[in-house]
Amino acid sequence: MQKSTIISNKKNLSFNSIILINLVFAFFPISFIFGNLITNINLLLFCILGVFHLKSKIFEIKFNLPIKIIFFLFFAILFSTSLSFIKSLYIEGYEYIHLIRLVKSIIFFRFFLMLLIIYKLSELNILNFKYFFASASFAALVVGLDVIYQYIFGFNIIGLKSHGSHNSGFFGEEWIAGGFIQNFSFFPILFACFILRNKKNLRFILTLIIICVLGASIVYSGNRSPLILFFLGLFLLFLSNNKLRKVIPVSLICFFLLFKFVIFSDAEVKSTYQSTYHNIMGLFSPLHKLNLNTSADNEVKENSKLTIEKEQYLFPLYPQYTGFFRSYNPRIRLFLTSIDTWKKNKIFGNGIKSFRIDCFKLVGSSIYPEAGYNLYPEVRLFKRNRLCSNHPHNYYFEILTEIGILGLFTTLTIALLFIIFIFKNFKLFKGDNVENFILLAATLSLFLEVFPFKPSGSIFTTNNVTYIILLSSIILSYYKRFSKDHGA
Repeated sequence: MQKSTIISNKKNLSFNSIILINLVFAFFPISFIFGNLITNINLLLFCILGVFHLKSKIFEIKFNLPIKIIFFLFFAILFSTSLSFIKSLYIEGYEYIHLIRLVKSIIFFRFFLMLLIIYKLSELNILNFKYFFASASFAALVVGLDVIYQYIFGFNIIGLKSHGSHNSGFFGEEWIAGGFIQNFSFFPILFACFILRNKKNLRFILTLIIICVLGASIVYSGNRSPLILFFLGLFLLFLSNNKLRKVIPVSLICFFLLFKFVIFSDAEVKSTYQSTYHNIMGLFSPLHKLNLNTSADNEVKENSKLTIEKEQYLFPLYPQYTGFFRSYNPRIRLFLTSIDTWKKNKIFGNGIKSFRIDCFKLVGSSIYPEAGYNLYPEVRLFKRNRLCSNHPHNYYFEILTEIGILGLFTTLTIALLFIIFIFKNFKLFKGDNVENFILLAATLSLFLEVFPFKPSGSIFTTNNVTYIILLSSIILSYYKRFSKDHGA
């Protein structure tokens, strides 16, 4: 009797711990709303619980080709940062910031550990992605509805005020609500499609409403790029899932009618999307006219007729430098700067989070009496058409400058494997099971996240890399599961 009680208690403990780790995993989409600290705490708790469940089994994980290449990428990050640290220590002169970067490159391996844990827990049927599916759907809809509420009433449901053309909802001063909604937008769309798979009319209506709500909330957030990616994702969803072939065109028609009404009734929103058009056109400005080696002094003379307002529009990140950085789209300037920093170490790059340090050696301030401005003289702007920021605002340029050709080649190899997986397993996206819907949502979301032409945050920030690892681990787990089922 006593023995059976002990066995029963052990089973209950095991069952409760499985529920706990699934809840912690499902909390990731919500943790992004609370910021990096909560995401890191959630990640740490998940890894502790994962190691507790797996114990020695974590060393039994067989690395398939994608995981081996992903591990090599993490190693390349550590290697390039170590080289940068050694260079600063013995050649350029020691600075504390380089030690911090080296420590961060070591700690960065926690994300690879997270991927392994998710992969193995899924293989052992401990982790159930259905909880994550529901959580991601809930988070996207709640944030979307909150943004719409903030746009209408001027404050969101917890009292945070609108920022005019930007409504960030729960994110407060960070204008990233549109990106968050777009990141998780295909989870609620496919969740509704799965839940109501046997009720065609209700599924059609609810899916239409969800698409319109998500699209409208991205518009009201003031984030333009996520809206373009949302449309691209809907187009890909249209191609990949037969059940949504009818509702997506109807949803887009309804959304464009709503969008047209908003544009005509709100001058601020209209101005925001007009500027988007000008930004896109700016990307195709006559690049052949760029004199990449001309000094900044000549640039000031050539462009002295530009108004302050235009200069501030072209250089929104550092308005105090108005009058010195001119003529071309800021993103092009960032890309040119990233190429310059990459040239310092073409093969291995300059190490994690090096762009923010190196770019200020290329882009800075000086005294230009011709323009009538007097800025800080300690750093000189060496080349025209350059711009400095914390990162290049594109994943691939950031990888190139910080991990070099080695990192970019490894990343492109992973991307090629991902594309091959999509084409070889396209039939999986047409399935009716919940696994098929989760796989489709994760694949679409990851494709849009790593889309090469999108402006992005830094790939080495906690939220971004956690999001990428989450989606990648779901895809790798389901790919292995489906391969087993089909005897591949």
